[in-house]
Amino acid sequence: MKSGTLSFNKGLFQQHARSVLWISIFFALALLLVLPLGMWMIYMNAESMDIYLPHKGKNGVFTFSYPYQFITFLVFPVITGLVLTSYMTKKGSSDFMHSLPFKRETLLTHVYAAGGIALILPILLTGAVLVIIHPFMTPPLYTMGNIVGWIGISLLIVLFMFTVTIFVGLFIGSTLIQGVMAYGILILPGALIMLALGNARFFINGLAADAYIDRVMTKGIFLVRASSITEKPFSSLELALYIGLIVLLIAVSYFIYKIRPAEAVDETIAFPFFRSLFIFSLTLFVMLASGLYFAEFLNGAFGWTLFGYAIGAFVGYTIMQMIVQKTLRLSWPWKGFVLYAAAVIVLLIPTAILAGTYEKKIPAENEIAAVYAGDSISYDSTYLPESTAIDKKRFGEMKEKESIRQTISLHKQLMKEGHPSKQRNYQVGIVYKLKDGSRIDRQYYLDAEQVTEMTKELRSNQEFKQKTSPIFAITRPEKISYLAVADFQGTRDLRVTDQEEMKGLIQAVKRDTLTEASRRFVIYDLSQVGEVQIWFTNGHMMSVPIYLDQEQTMRYIHEKVRGGTNFASAEQVEEAYILTTDTSDRREQLMTYINENSFSEKESELSDIPVPAEKVMDSGQLKQLLDPAHLEQEGNKSLLIRWKGNRQVSIVGVKE
Repeated sequence: MKSGTLSFNKGLFQQHARSVLWISIFFALALLLVLPLGMWMIYMNAESMDIYLPHKGKNGVFTFSYPYQFITFLVFPVITGLVLTSYMTKKGSSDFMHSLPFKRETLLTHVYAAGGIALILPILLTGAVLVIIHPFMTPPLYTMGNIVGWIGISLLIVLFMFTVTIFVGLFIGSTLIQGVMAYGILILPGALIMLALGNARFFINGLAADAYIDRVMTKGIFLVRASSITEKPFSSLELALYIGLIVLLIAVSYFIYKIRPAEAVDETIAFPFFRSLFIFSLTLFVMLASGLYFAEFLNGAFGWTLFGYAIGAFVGYTIMQMIVQKTLRLSWPWKGFVLYAAAVIVLLIPTAILAGTYEKKIPAENEIAAVYAGDSISYDSTYLPESTAIDKKRFGEMKEKESIRQTISLHKQLMKEGHPSKQRNYQVGIVYKLKDGSRIDRQYYLDAEQVTEMTKELRSNQEFKQKTSPIFAITRPEKISYLAVADFQGTRDLRVTDQEEMKGLIQAVKRDTLTEASRRFVIYDLSQVGEVQIWFTNGHMMSVPIYLDQEQTMRYIHEKVRGGTNFASAEQVEEAYILTTDTSDRREQLMTYINENSFSEKESELSDIPVPAEKVMDSGQLKQLLDPAHLEQEGNKSLLIRWKGNRQVSIVGVKE
């Protein structure tokens, strides 16, 4: 009898095939129900198929109920792998299989063959049915090319999950733990990196943890990445990487299975080295999670964070030992815990050195192609509406030399004043795009008052004003359907449809934006009283805020927009006060008062304002105060207005 690695034995194959036949049948039924049958039912009953048609460039087979498809891709391959390797976790079955006249390589080949065929056939069958019903569906929900693409990507995901399950099973002597780790092995490395970054941001000044965590989450965890392929398909590099991983895992699995101890069925983890790796990895996970918990809730308190690490390491190590030793009455191996603690301390030394280099890194001006500064490190303009009227490249990044110099200057100040442990403070993000194609992200936390003062020069920069206001991203105004001026007092929207009036209002908003200092990084600004809603011809909308002190915009609405006379006018005011806000403490007290009160529920007058306040009694004085020419973003005196209708408040500076 042949016993080579690729030798085929009909009886052995049939034994494996029978054990997973029912899984293959259920997998096929699930795919047929979700895709061909689901599509056909909608086609027969829907009044219009337009809402089900895929967007341009999208694969119609994937976009149709992909969440349900993805569940089947995750569940059935893992169950198949667990069933086919279950003999490795039971002593009787293991002894029987390994007593057969086959090399271990041959046994594993038949496992891969039976499982692969059981998973491939349902996908091919579903693809064939999709081809059959395609001519009968008008308009078609997918193309023939979509079917080919769906088959290829589905096979990749399914075979990858199956291969990982088999590979994990070679190291583990428990079916339950194998099932958990089949998913866990795809999550744990990325999760450890994210937890490490989440903890490091409390100690490393400027660490752009949010940006790095987002990249690890969306690109470094297969389960998350595969769940988003309808929005962002796999790149050629990713496809090559995952195919290469499948081949590598299969190749390595033959070697692992060959050296796997026969008595491993009695162990949670088959190999001593990986047993220690399992214990220490999950201990580190629990330790980091515990430390992060205390750091987040106690705003980076150093002592409590260390306490979190200690208690997390102890609990994690103890639980892992219980799992490995399969008992609650364990013999606590303190030497292993000491070794773990020593390893963590040793690793902190190079980490501290790298952290110091990271904190001091500022690129040279001649290396920078573009720069971004904002209240986060995310400047992705995808939140702008999809419209041909908008050029998203005109939003976010600054390229002028003066803007780059001012951002570098701000960065140097942030390095001195940032408090990494104070994660609840105001956040400032800086992103450099370098000429060599690389990118540098930094994220700082400061007191709110510091940020406003520190960014004064940058907020006066004309390019910065344009790049932080979405209205300057509009390049094709003819694609605007209409404008709507909406206030926050519950009155009706004022619609502007005339082309000249729309152009005039947009120009007024732009002039105000360029005349005043940017409101980005201004923390205590409650002067917004409404918004200009820009509705495009494709039905999407973009809003731009309106502030009480914007002279051009307010005048245009009052004088040119039909029905705009009463917009944020004295007639809409229930009560008003002139406040003394000449110190940062008073401004902070006022903001705390505003944030802690629900003014819509207050029936009486505002008699509990925490700063000196004088009520405006004269209607003529109120009208004069509401003239934008007499207002400013911030001043030693402020005007507090409580509006009729929703009874909310606005606060704006008063010129003296």
